[in-house]
Amino acid sequence: MKMSFEEVKTHLKQRFPFIMVDRVLEIDPGVRIKALKNVTGNEIQFLGHFPDYAIMPGIFIVEAIGQCASILFSQTTNQGQHTTEFLVLGTISEMRFFVPVLPGDTMIVEVNVLKAMAGAALVEGNVTVDGTVVAKGKLSFGRREC
Repeated sequence: MKMSFEEVKTHLKQRFPFIMVDRVLEIDPGVRIKALKNVTGNEIQFLGHFPDYAIMPGIFIVEAIGQCASILFSQTTNQGQHTTEFLVLGTISEMRFFVPVLPGDTMIVEVNVLKAMAGAALVEGNVTVDGTVVAKGKLSFGRREC
């Protein structure tokens, strides 16, 4: 299953300028998702991070992993997100950043479910640019009502 940007927006609560997923390339509900984010030099975060040498902030890379997880769970049978709830980030662990992500890069974000329960989930994210691992780590989430 693939998703265009317009379809991605229907599965996320975030809006401009914080949508960190441009397209879903693959999704296996309840198991994994693979998506991409095109990093462009005219994104608002580069006004301050950093004006003379733009680097994608690590927290936005983490946000991309989280948004992929949110899309994945919205597509997961019997444990998918309902329209009246959203995922809350609980913890970030073992997060490592290896190579700076720069304007012009395309991030490929892969998220695998490590554990999923009715009210919580643990995922592992891996982000690459041109086949090079730029970041990886684990995130946990809880469900909350709107």
